[in-house]
Amino acid sequence: MTAATTINSATVDMIAHELRQAELERGWCELPSKKINTLTWADSRAIARRRDALRLADGDTMIGYKLGWTSKAMREALNIARPNWGTLWQSQVIDENLDVSRLRHPKAEPEVIFVAAEPIQGPSVTAQDVVSLASGWALGIEVVDPRFVSYDFTWLDNTADNSSASRVIIGNATIEDLASERDLTEASLEYSDGTVTRHGTGSAAMGSPAEAVAWLARSLADEGEHIESGQCVFTGGLTAPFDVVAGSLYTVRSLQLGEVRLRAS
Repeated sequence: MTAATTINSATVDMIAHELRQAELERGWCELPSKKINTLTWADSRAIARRRDALRLADGDTMIGYKLGWTSKAMREALNIARPNWGTLWQSQVIDENLDVSRLRHPKAEPEVIFVAAEPIQGPSVTAQDVVSLASGWALGIEVVDPRFVSYDFTWLDNTADNSSASRVIIGNATIEDLASERDLTEASLEYSDGTVTRHGTGSAAMGSPAEAVAWLARSLADEGEHIESGQCVFTGGLTAPFDVVAGSLYTVRSLQLGEVRLRAS
């Protein structure tokens, strides 16, 4: 059951509109935690859900979810209390080309993507349930672009801001070589900006991408929601992100999942 908010609906609506406007205008807005010094998880999620409603009203289509802070090491290093999630929308899907002039301060990270064959729901979903209900797994790149003046924000600000979701590239889905949670845990990739190469494995996403999806399903159940058939889930960054700079090419390669590229212009 969704926890009660500590702020009224007018405040939720005001902050959601500010975040939406900042996104549309490549601007920024004040941190919710600066406006509300008692900001809670329930408050942040209420703001994020209200912003989802604004997207729907604008005619956008929800295609799935993205997870943030799934790396335990990153959470501990940054004093983050828990993972979070945001929603993904058709308007955020791009091919390999990204116009950085439309974003404020983008960063890009490589992720394993889950695609649901059937609805996944309930408070007791397990990683094995997720593996058995996958229509495929894919490689992807998520571009985050916070609607704040800098990256100096709290995890609750980030949650209210839809986990900074901005653009996504989705590779071709496959089920081969990824038939178990162990396969997903051990799946590896390399991520390069043409100069630096970083390496990651599926284990960075909450132990395995399947467990990350199961955690999301259980968390959504608390809000009376679920992952629908055909929806995708970006399961969390497997390496540190790169700053996205015009003129650069970012490439992710995986023996199990193929290759995707992001070309910034």
